[in-house]
Amino acid sequence: MKMPRSGTTPPGSSPLRLVATDLDGTLLRSDQSISERSCALLQELQSAGIVIVLVSARPPRGIIPIARAYNINGLALCSNGAVIYDLDQDRVVQERTLMPQQIEYLVRYLDNSIADLSFAAESGHNVICEAAFYPYCVQIDDPPPQIVETAALWQRPLIKILTHHTSLSSEDLYAQIHPLLDSSIYSITYSGGEFLEISSGGISKGEALAALCTQLNINQDEVVAFGDMPNDMSMLRWAGLSIAVANAHPLVLQSVDAVTLSNEEDGVAYMLEQLSACASSILSSPPIADGE
Repeated sequence: MKMPRSGTTPPGSSPLRLVATDLDGTLLRSDQSISERSCALLQELQSAGIVIVLVSARPPRGIIPIARAYNINGLALCSNGAVIYDLDQDRVVQERTLMPQQIEYLVRYLDNSIADLSFAAESGHNVICEAAFYPYCVQIDDPPPQIVETAALWQRPLIKILTHHTSLSSEDLYAQIHPLLDSSIYSITYSGGEFLEISSGGISKGEALAALCTQLNINQDEVVAFGDMPNDMSMLRWAGLSIAVANAHPLVLQSVDAVTLSNEEDGVAYMLEQLSACASSILSSPPIADGE
């Protein structure tokens, strides 16, 4: 485990006001649960007035059951920041979509540029996909993925397009596709699935978190963020203190201020306990007299 590196604002020098955490591979264990330890700590922080924000590639339907099961309230940043969901009022606050003409151009262009691609789309309510993409969908999704003809992908606005290659890894496919797309029109990233996720331009976890903090009047240095995959990196770069779990992607491990224990070892809870203890120690220390 690596504690905050030299040059990072010391924990406790600014009050912790918001904790932003990814779910899969970060806060969630491999069985999709949050440990009693982590749950109790999040409840304690919420009771103390600290904002807890779940930030995930999942759509709202994939976050709501978790938030309800573990009594996490407030706003959730879903679909990599494309959807802001109010967990208390059970409603979408903001949704940024790809328009049908953008989707048609994207799918046709990529299909003509790179062989052996298959496509799917997230609407916010369900996933539709080509038959070739179906094995890479989340099979426990509710409702289950629906197989459609390719043209059905651009019949309405959608949250994001997913694309899989038969032989390229997500990293290698990203390296091929990223230079082909205008970043002002399309945002591209990847997380734990065997596919890339393409949303409307300007969408990222970091952008959504920054906008939320502006709305809440919370400063950057009052935010700690946890993540594990490349789609978390914009959020980790923006936060005042960025922390990766030990099982994180190598690119993430290289870019953060600190590394905690793995998701299976309650890495998020462990680091929050350390930060809380450090802050308490600073607050309880007597002031240094002049000349000491």
